Amino acid sequence: MLDTGRLRNRIDLHSGARKVAVISASLVGTQAVTSLLGLVYWALAARQSSVAAVGIAGAAVSLMLLLGSVGMLGLGTLLIAELPKTRGGSRRRLVRSALVVSGLASALIGAVVAVGLGATGSASLASLGSPFNVVDFAVGTGLTGLTMVLDQAVLVVGRSNVQLERNTVASVVKIGALALLAVAGHTAGMDIFLAWTIGNLVSLVLVAARFRVRTDGPRDRRLIDLRIVRGLARSAASHHALNLMLQAPILLLSVVVALVLTAEDNGYFSTARSIAGFVFVLPFSVTIALFAAAGGRADELTARMKFTIPFGLAASLAADVVLFPLGPTVLAAFGHSYSVEALTTLRVLALAGLPFVIKDHFVALRRVQNRTGNAAVAALGGAVFELASAVVGAKVDGTVGLCAFWVGALAVEAVVLGVAIRRSVRGGSSGQASGGVSAGVTEVLVSSGPEAIPATASVAGAGAATTARRPLPGRPRPLPVPRETVMAR
Repeated sequence: MLDTGRLRNRIDLHSGARKVAVISASLVGTQAVTSLLGLVYWALAARQSSVAAVGIAGAAVSLMLLLGSVGMLGLGTLLIAELPKTRGGSRRRLVRSALVVSGLASALIGAVVAVGLGATGSASLASLGSPFNVVDFAVGTGLTGLTMVLDQAVLVVGRSNVQLERNTVASVVKIGALALLAVAGHTAGMDIFLAWTIGNLVSLVLVAARFRVRTDGPRDRRLIDLRIVRGLARSAASHHALNLMLQAPILLLSVVVALVLTAEDNGYFSTARSIAGFVFVLPFSVTIALFAAAGGRADELTARMKFTIPFGLAASLAADVVLFPLGPTVLAAFGHSYSVEALTTLRVLALAGLPFVIKDHFVALRRVQNRTGNAAVAALGGAVFELASAVVGAKVDGTVGLCAFWVGALAVEAVVLGVAIRRSVRGGSSGQASGGVSAGVTEVLVSSGPEAIPATASVAGAGAATTARRPLPGRPRPLPVPRETVMAR
C-alpha cells in the first residue's frame, strides 16, 4: 500500500530544495552582474583619483547606505507583509506613500549627518559639510532609501526583472558619470560620490516608468495616503531595528577606518572590502533562498539548515581558496599600490564569510520562530562587540589589525550562535507558521551598490501582527495569524 504521507513529504522536500536552488541561482546571477560593474566603477575611481579620495568616497558611500537603511523606517518590510493582502487602488497608494516617506526621511537624515560630520573637523570627512556636498549627500541618501524600498516592492509583485534592470542601469550610468567628471577635472572623493548619486537618479527615472503595481479594482487617483503608513508601520518596527543592528557593523567599518586612521588607509580598505564581497555572495544567497522557500514553517527551516549550513561553509572556504592566490592579480586592476598595501587586508576580510554563514542562519531561525526580540539583543551585543574590536584592532595594527580583530569577533559570535542553532536543529522547532500572510523577498543591501562593497543581504518577510488592525480600503479585514512569521536577514 502506498504511503501517501511519506510520498507527500518527499515531494515537498524536493520542491523546497528546487525552490532554494532556483532562488539562489537568480540572486547569485543578479549579484554577479552588479558586483562586476561595481568593481569596474571602483577600479576606474582608483585609476583616476588619489587613494585618499577613494577612501573618502568609500566612507561616504558606506555611511549613505547605512543611513538609507535607517530612513527606510521598516517600510520595505511593511510592503512585503501588506502588498500580497492589499487590493484595488490601495495597493498603488500604499507603494507610493512608502516611497515618498522613505525618500524624504532618508534625505533628512543624510543632511543632518553631513552637517554634523562637517562640524567635527575630521580630516577625512570634513568635506561632507560644504553646502554642495550636504545637498549631494542628502539627495544620494534619499535616493538610496527610496530605491531600497522600491526594489523590494517590485519583487513582491513579481517584477524581479525591474530590480535587475534598475541596478544595471545605475551601475552603467555611474561608470559613465565618473569618467565624464574625471574629464572635467573633478576627481575628489565627493566627486566620486556624486557619480553614484547621478547613477541612482537616472536609473530611477528610466526604470520607474516600467514599474506598475497590479490592481484588480478601480484606479485610485490619490498619490499618497500617509494614514496607511502610520497605521501599519508599527508591525515592522522590531524587524527593522534588527536589520539595522545586523547591517551597521560592516557598513560602519569604513567610517571607523576614516576616523581612527586616514582617508588613504580607507582607500585601500574599501577596495579590499569590495573584492571580498564576492566571497559572501553565494552563502548569503543560499541563506536568503532558504528563508524564501521555507514558507514560514520552522520545521522546514531547521530541516534544510542541515544542508545549507555545511554548503554555505564549504562555498565560503572554496571562495577563500580561490581568492587567496588570485588576490594580487585582482588588486592590480586598481593600481600597483593596491596590490601591495591591500593584499593582507583582503585575505583577512575574506575569512569573514565563514562566521557570517552561522550568524545569518541564527537570525533566520529566530525570525521564523517569531523571537525577534532575542535576535535583536544578540545582534546589538554582536554589533557593539564587532565595532569595539575593530577600533582596538585599528589602533594595534592599522587596517590589517582592524580586519583581524573584526573577523575574530565574528568567529566568537559564530561559536556562541552555533550552539543555539545546534539545539534547535536537534530538538526541532516548537511552532510553525501557516497561512499565506508571510512573504520571502530579497532586500539585498550591498555596501557599494552596484555593488562592489560586500553585502549584508536581507530577505525581509513579515507576517501581520496577531492583534486586529483596521483593514486597508479595498481589501477584507485580515484574520489573526500564528506568531511565527518569516523575516530573514
